[in-house]
Amino acid sequence: MNPASGESGSAGAAGRCLLQDVQRLEDVEQKHERIRQLLKVQQADAVLLQDAASLAWFTAGVDLSRSQAELCQVSIFVTEDARLFATNSVDAVQLFEREAFGLGFQLKQREWHQPHAELVADLCRSRRVLSDSGVDGTVPASRQIQELRQSLTSLEVERLRRLSRVLVHAVEVTAVGIRRGRTEADVAGEVGHRLLRRTVWPVRLQVAADGRNGRYRHWGFGDDPIRGSVVISCLARRWGLHVGVTRTVSLGPPASRLQQAHAQAVLMHATGMYFSRSGECLADVWARVQRIYEKFGLTDEWRQSDQAELLGYRLSDHQVTPRSELRLGSPQAMFWHPSVDQAMCGDTVLTGERVECLTGSSKWPGLLVQVRGVPVTCAGILQIPSSGAEQEVESRFEDLVNDLDEGRSGGAEGLGSSWEVFPDGS
Repeated sequence: MNPASGESGSAGAAGRCLLQDVQRLEDVEQKHERIRQLLKVQQADAVLLQDAASLAWFTAGVDLSRSQAELCQVSIFVTEDARLFATNSVDAVQLFEREAFGLGFQLKQREWHQPHAELVADLCRSRRVLSDSGVDGTVPASRQIQELRQSLTSLEVERLRRLSRVLVHAVEVTAVGIRRGRTEADVAGEVGHRLLRRTVWPVRLQVAADGRNGRYRHWGFGDDPIRGSVVISCLARRWGLHVGVTRTVSLGPPASRLQQAHAQAVLMHATGMYFSRSGECLADVWARVQRIYEKFGLTDEWRQSDQAELLGYRLSDHQVTPRSELRLGSPQAMFWHPSVDQAMCGDTVLTGERVECLTGSSKWPGLLVQVRGVPVTCAGILQIPSSGAEQEVESRFEDLVNDLDEGRSGGAEGLGSSWEVFPDGS
């Protein structure tokens, strides 16, 4: 029996009922068809996938990067007619009972102490094989395989929207609770906790207090106490997909330096988001953003830090630079995060004929920026009143705090596995 293509509702481990995820199966079939077209064009027999981004993409969400050793222990071998996992006897159980049940994969495995490279070599022998790793005996094709990932499927778009809601909730609820004296590390820990409890992995966390990010644009977090303001930025991963968001908090009225810098940063932010449309060349989008920097006398500010990148199954599938030749497709995810002095904005948008801001928030203070006569909403600075008004703040944001409570029990916002459930009475 094919261990990964069992009947819907078949019995798995004791006390479990494994359900075939039809949406994931359809997504995998779409990607297998893209591989078939690549094989035809390249006149190859098979594709070998070993990169974590490729594995998550092709399997519609298998993400072993949290627990896997640095050395590759799982590969996927795809021919025109078949797809199989090449792995060890330890990971095989998790793959076929938890990660990829019912997705049409076959299995070739060896014991954990036997070299994975030998298993891969056996599969590739006497075949013309394209690979994303360039492993010995294969034809390097990482660029071509990355291009297959560029256009998001309907399932990936749906997942990005769900992931965005959870990430925004984690960052904003944490931000509302910030008080003078809390450390950057404490805030980072709370954001991470809120994500991990919903099986979302915080890949990059930045918590910069009191303008520290003005000098250190890639600051992470430290044990410094927050005195007057803080910028929280987080990139998170689920199903292999990435989303990013940034929010700014001021304890009391914001300092004029921060307020002015933020008001300038949102101009570049809104411009970048507005022009992130399918068919646009990234160099042209960047030129428009750069002109706004120059218009306000910030000629060299953009040189202090990177501004945006395409997200997907990597933190950065393509970084936006003045010489970016890539033309935007539809749909793709972009994380814009321009910065000016102490201020940084950050939102993930979905490209298309119309741009969709995935990380926009109706609960957070907003700033409207007119771009070619069209209003673009950007996140403003949340002002938390000085000590003594905490009750008022908590009351204002009560709906925000409770917004995703149903996610705890696997409700509409729950991100748990839908292909494994516990039947009643188990």
